[in-house]
Amino acid sequence: MPPWRIESVIREAYTNEWTKIADLTKAAYGEFAENADPAFWSMYETRTRDLLLTDESLIRLVVLDGGVIAASAIYVPPNMSKYPEMRLLAVHPDYRNKGLANKLIEACEQRAREEGYECMTLHTTSLMKTAKAMYERRGYERYEELDFKPVPTFTVWGFIKKL
Repeated sequence: MPPWRIESVIREAYTNEWTKIADLTKAAYGEFAENADPAFWSMYETRTRDLLLTDESLIRLVVLDGGVIAASAIYVPPNMSKYPEMRLLAVHPDYRNKGLANKLIEACEQRAREEGYECMTLHTTSLMKTAKAMYERRGYERYEELDFKPVPTFTVWGFIKKL
């Protein structure tokens, strides 16, 4: 099999894999640290890791390549909003440009459709240009009502897609 072709499996993560997902997310998002405020980034990494390791309400999806977790995403059923959300999509740097992000997005969207939802939401930032472009290609549109500011100088953009 050519090295760029991955025979992947997508499934929900087991509890004993949560630390691997947190480590993968840190590795995947590490490139954004140099363009972010250091204090903000430190807070972001800490909160993200805590969320991934402790929040039992999250549905963690992983892409496995030969038993290795190559990518992950969080599917969050609606709680305060009326639609589910995909969060913290992360592809390990060694597995980029192999279609894994699209597979995870499709898995989240399919789950939302199966649960009877008509839309899916997500958030991204100005730091994540490749992700923003990918989401827009997949039909996600900016929805400013979902924007928020974790700190006064940084906006997280909300997106929504009709399924």
